[in-house]
Amino acid sequence: MKTKFFLAVMLLAFSTGMMADKYLTVTYNGAEESISLPLVKRIFFQDDCIKVTTTNGETHTFALSNFEKITFTESADAIKALPEQEENLTYKDGKLAVKGDGLLRIYGMSGTLICIAQVKDGANVSFDNLPAGVYIVSKDGKTIKVRK
Repeated sequence: MKTKFFLAVMLLAFSTGMMADKYLTVTYNGAEESISLPLVKRIFFQDDCIKVTTTNGETHTFALSNFEKITFTESADAIKALPEQEENLTYKDGKLAVKGDGLLRIYGMSGTLICIAQVKDGANVSFDNLPAGVYIVSKDGKTIKVRK
């Protein structure tokens, strides 16, 4: 049933010109994940999952049992909802203050991984060499958005 619904939504989206929008947003288990539409290479079903592959080689997998809907949006709603700081990640004046050791990831708005580094407690990560924009920072299961 969900497969037929999904295919109908995709057909409607393509036929009504919705591809001009900028993000493919998948809602599952009450959460959302937005993927930059120009990066979407293929959407297919495999092993009771919907899979989205991107031009940068990533595969996003969503179990059909948890799947709610797919929408095309002008902005990444999931990114809008992210906090600008967490207890272990605080951005101020071009520097990201990190609490606790761990693996830090910085992504651009297109979803491209810009930096991955093992950091130590008390580290200050400079954003000086990055252009102005919005970045997604993830460490130890906590994710924030950074506006530079």
